[in-house]
Amino acid sequence: MGQSIGKIIAQRTGIDNLIDLLADELSGTELNSLLLEVFSRRTQLLTAPELLKQYEQNRFVQPADSDFIHLLERSLQTLTCLSRHHFLPLQVSPLSQLGTCSAVATVDQDKVVSALRNCEVLSDATNALAMYISSQKKKQKSNDAGAHIKYCTTQRHVRSQPFQAKGFSPHFTIGCLVSSGTDTGNFAFEKKAIAEHFVALQEVLTTVFNSGPVRFRLQQRTGYPDAFIPAILEFLHSQCPALHVIVDENPGSNNYYKGVQFKAVVTLQQRDFEIADGGLVTWTQQMLNNKKERFFISGFGLELLNKLEEGLL
Repeated sequence: MGQSIGKIIAQRTGIDNLIDLLADELSGTELNSLLLEVFSRRTQLLTAPELLKQYEQNRFVQPADSDFIHLLERSLQTLTCLSRHHFLPLQVSPLSQLGTCSAVATVDQDKVVSALRNCEVLSDATNALAMYISSQKKKQKSNDAGAHIKYCTTQRHVRSQPFQAKGFSPHFTIGCLVSSGTDTGNFAFEKKAIAEHFVALQEVLTTVFNSGPVRFRLQQRTGYPDAFIPAILEFLHSQCPALHVIVDENPGSNNYYKGVQFKAVVTLQQRDFEIADGGLVTWTQQMLNNKKERFFISGFGLELLNKLEEGLL
């Protein structure tokens, strides 16, 4: 896309390398000031009828087809439930730092709504929580190797890729959990984090949304020794026998996670839904430049569950 639009702009302006000049030669402040001036001028040319026409054609700005009060009630119940499992609720900003997802993970920036002032519209709250935790750890004078930090949130997300399915829109609410810690040997952090996330997710799904039994599938990913998944499975079976956990024998490939990815499956209205997803990621390792850092994330379709309850799907 960049090359094609570059050719069009070059033909129109006579400047062959305009995109390179803007992306590489201007400082962030200079580029931001330039774009602010451009958008200021363009909005000054808008008439009210044109504004309405653009609104009607813009899929990003349309209201969601959902019972807003019911969604807020379920969000509050979710946070209350997760807080009982010592996940601290945090209200993150609807904006993230530009590159929050694409700079540390295998995410195409084109799938994120980039914005001005060095920001982007939030597309994944777990990335935002990783940024926040990394910043807090960096500010600490001493690094407590035993610290185990847990946050949760229910947050509106915006994704730019088209959603063709009925009932889905570019903005939606996801329930998110994260755990941060450091490597202390014997996969201690990983065992603790995975068990805590699974137990918390099971309670949220079964008590808040009445989902019925939750089935967890572990999917092996690169970056950890072969003994890792069996060690996790053994720990979960011994310490959390009420959980239904199996290893996926055909996990496919996914470079987003390291060591393990999981899926949580529930059956609602006689249909199976992969309602939750997560795993180990290296984001805090990268931001803090510390290979000992560990970070485990989970996200589940809070709004999807809400719409199923409303009969919208």
